[in-house]
Amino acid sequence: KRNPLFDSFAKSCLVDATICATKAKDGIQNNDPFTSSWVKCAAYFIADAISVHNLRRPSPAHMLEDIRKFDKNRFNENFKIVNECIGIERATSSLLLRMLKSTIGFSDIVETNNHSKIIQKKYDYFIENSLFSDCYFYLGYINKNNLIKIKQSLHRRPELIHVLKVAFDVESDMAKIEAQTSTLHNAANQMLAILNA
Repeated sequence: KRNPLFDSFAKSCLVDATICATKAKDGIQNNDPFTSSWVKCAAYFIADAISVHNLRRPSPAHMLEDIRKFDKNRFNENFKIVNECIGIERATSSLLLRMLKSTIGFSDIVETNNHSKIIQKKYDYFIENSLFSDCYFYLGYINKNNLIKIKQSLHRRPELIHVLKVAFDVESDMAKIEAQTSTLHNAANQMLAILNA
């Protein structure tokens, strides 16, 4: 059964995904060093929409586990695209440690509220339980939230280029980035059409 409140939130997430995909598309034209970060944000917003559409509040630590359990349908199938664009399969212990350090650094710059201690504890739990994919998803999700908080001033923060490259484990192949941008934009629009039907 559909819930109007959840549908409205899911639509909002999908609009945010299209905005991020558009920023990435523009970034490709302008050689914006944050282009890959926008691709990741678009993918995470689509994951949010999938979670909300299934009446689950987005929770970065549990979201991947929840999404794995959702029914297979046209809407939820878009997680395959999210998975490919986020790059979860690349998760290794050494990569996750590098991502953690940059995620904590980025969190300290943006949030200044000791959230980094919680990030460290969640990371420790994931690693101790060999939940590498969940850890990768979690760290990227935290970075998405923090990037969105400073999106208006991001272009004036060149010191964050390297931090975000590591924190997000971004793609550097421009052809792949362009393809992912287009795929995410199309997926978000198709999902909006499903919600509006």
